[in-house]
Amino acid sequence: MDPRHLVQLATILEKGSITQASRHLHLTQPTLTHNMQTLEMQAGGQLFERSRYGVRSTPLGEMLAREGRAIARRLKDAAEVSARHRGGIRRQLRIGSGPMVGAAVLDEVTRALLARFDDLALSVRSDRPHVLVEQLIDGQHDFVIGPSWLERPPEGIERRLLVADSLGVYAGLGHPFAGRASIAHGEAEAADWISLGTASPFDQDVRAMLSGGGVQQMRAQVTVLGEAFVLLEMLARGRHLSVLPDFPLRRLGRRFGLAQLPWPGPAAARPIYLWNRVTTTESGLMAEVGELILNEVRALG
Repeated sequence: MDPRHLVQLATILEKGSITQASRHLHLTQPTLTHNMQTLEMQAGGQLFERSRYGVRSTPLGEMLAREGRAIARRLKDAAEVSARHRGGIRRQLRIGSGPMVGAAVLDEVTRALLARFDDLALSVRSDRPHVLVEQLIDGQHDFVIGPSWLERPPEGIERRLLVADSLGVYAGLGHPFAGRASIAHGEAEAADWISLGTASPFDQDVRAMLSGGGVQQMRAQVTVLGEAFVLLEMLARGRHLSVLPDFPLRRLGRRFGLAQLPWPGPAAARPIYLWNRVTTTESGLMAEVGELILNEVRALG
């Protein structure tokens, strides 16, 4: 198969029509149609279905489009590497981090990295930890800082403990629960909450912790995905509660005017790890980078 055809298929499915894809790719529609016919012959099946509303992927088409998107990402990465090389930057480091822990530590970590490696180009991405680990497996990151929902890391991935963290319940200083010496079991049942993420593999731990404090159903008025500062600003207004990791909040709580509440149930463990592919630290440079990240974050803890 021609890799260009896979990229073109991914573009067609992304744009939803051959017309839009041809404009984006700067190809004529007949050329693009011919390329897709060739790809279908090679794949042995239909890649997408046409309708008056555009095109819709078949299961086979989606599998091949996923490969096309991966190729497009690698081409983009190669172009960025070339551009940085022309600009005198020789080394790139890609770090992914969960939103809350990233807000707490990445400023210190990046400062230390740039002080140690003056020709380093840093790329930092904040997202939900399970998404970042999936991207790490696909080769989109060199290191990921975040918690784990797995008993053991996926094959080819290693993780090292940064902070033996746990979860707590937090509120703005103006919330009625803030400053209380105790909260009765079930007293927070009617409270309004802000949730950090949804449909996450970490949800079970949060539900168990809330249930232990008498909250059987969290009333999440607001759900924030992949973003820390928006959640913290909203929480600081004093109208909501939120379950958040303790280590980042020890660093961010005073800045935003937040307090940890005396939760009436047991806390849930949420250790934070440094993740990377095993092959990454076979490089002397990357091994040194990993050790620096470990030392910086552990010192902050």
